[in-house]
Amino acid sequence: MGNQSGQTNYNSAGGDIINQSGSFVTGVDKSRTQINNSQDLTQAAKDIKDLLDQLSLDYPNDSPRVLGAKALDEAEKNPELKSRILRGIKAGSFAALEKMVDHPVAKFFIEGAKEVLQP
Repeated sequence: MGNQSGQTNYNSAGGDIINQSGSFVTGVDKSRTQINNSQDLTQAAKDIKDLLDQLSLDYPNDSPRVLGAKALDEAEKNPELKSRILRGIKAGSFAALEKMVDHPVAKFFIEGAKEVLQP
């Protein structure tokens, strides 16, 4: 799929893409509507992925659900991290954030964040 800006698009499941600049585009096949992907959303996704990567290394035998819960606990204990994640959620959505975090535990973290980290 080409685009006007010359940047490469990377396809992901469901017809959604994240282009080279990090902008998340949803519903490409239907509406070509681009979600405003601010730096806050990108930073939140990076912070969550880094946290999940570290916990996966520290606790390799834990299930994804347990790792997601541990990540939520860590986010709650760290006011700066929690604030960055909340800004990211406000800048986009839980769904956009989940698609941007390339980690098998992301779904479990986002499910818990919907309950615990309400903006």
